[in-house]
Amino acid sequence: MKKVTLLFAMAFAFTACKKGDDVAKPYQKIVEKELEMAQLDSITLEARQTFDDFKLALQMKDTTMTNFFVKQEYKIPNSESFEHLWIRDVVYINDTLKGVVDNAPTMTKEVKHNDTIVIDDNKVSDWMYYKGKKIIGGYSVKFERSKLSDAEKVEFDKQYGVEFE
Repeated sequence: MKKVTLLFAMAFAFTACKKGDDVAKPYQKIVEKELEMAQLDSITLEARQTFDDFKLALQMKDTTMTNFFVKQEYKIPNSESFEHLWIRDVVYINDTLKGVVDNAPTMTKEVKHNDTIVIDDNKVSDWMYYKGKKIIGGYSVKFERSKLSDAEKVEFDKQYGVEFE
């Protein structure tokens, strides 16, 4: 009788674990999303802390440094979230950093594709430029690349035309 009860209890526990896995999957996705958001928040913090490096490089007028981009956050209406858009053609004009919105916004109404904007240091979420064939900065780009398979990385690298560390 003890063996039957023990066997029944083990079978029940195994079945319960199996059902528990199905229930746990949505929670696992939530945890993964929260972890990714924390990593992106860390990337934004690093970009803001090193943004002076970007500005210095831009002012140097070194011909080996090209493709200066800044990623800036824009408020999504009726939300606590932000949409992050790349800004191209970044230049200093009268001690003000300006650029052109490179992405077509999908959620924010603050800017449109190809708008010329003033870059706000407090809204920067990433920055990058090329020094020769090497990408400097580009923390969010490197993060997205890190999630790719080796074959996808090869295609990604071809698209960007630079070397990633």
